[in-house]
Amino acid sequence: MQSLQLICFSKLSRFLSNSYSSRTVHFNSHDIFSKDNSLKSVKCLKSLCPELNTDGKRQAAVLIPLCIVKDEISLLYTLRTNNLKRNSGQVSFPGGMREADEQLQDTALRESCEELGIRNIGVIEPDNLNICNEEVQYAFAVPLKHFCKPANCKHTYFRQHSNRIMMIPVYTNDYKRIWGMTAYLTWMVLRSIIPDNFNQKLNSSLNGRNLKV
Repeated sequence: MQSLQLICFSKLSRFLSNSYSSRTVHFNSHDIFSKDNSLKSVKCLKSLCPELNTDGKRQAAVLIPLCIVKDEISLLYTLRTNNLKRNSGQVSFPGGMREADEQLQDTALRESCEELGIRNIGVIEPDNLNICNEEVQYAFAVPLKHFCKPANCKHTYFRQHSNRIMMIPVYTNDYKRIWGMTAYLTWMVLRSIIPDNFNQKLNSSLNGRNLKV
């Protein structure tokens, strides 16, 4: 396991200064992490989570980390290595499969510690990440306000085995496209913690009927 700084830190600094110099959106950490906003965010997130039948299925869990880079509250992502059996070479949140007799929150914490050296819940310092090169190519952060710009929020469509058509969000950035389940989790988190600034809508169709979320 190798101790590394957040990849392309200078590149991220240029990205922040060039892309947002004319933007007025700024999130105060005291507001985002306040007890009141935290309770509201958890309640909203639970309401957005789909009901799934997990009986007889092996479960997985992820940690969705918030970090502060150049005074900007950001979401922290990893790019998985190409030698993994599941979702190789894709953007993800730290996490993995649940072990026997393990609580899901413990799964997320265990995997986050193994992949990035995150040992405690709190605001993450990206400079102190301890990246496992066998599982993670690099980690990168995307500021919350980046997602508030409609040009960065796109979508694609996915047909499930049940023939249901799902609209999946896709987020562009300076590093790697965020899509799939990671993008959907990103959408849920942003709708929960910054609902007044993040307005991306998702539509899905089922048997020709359109449903708005």
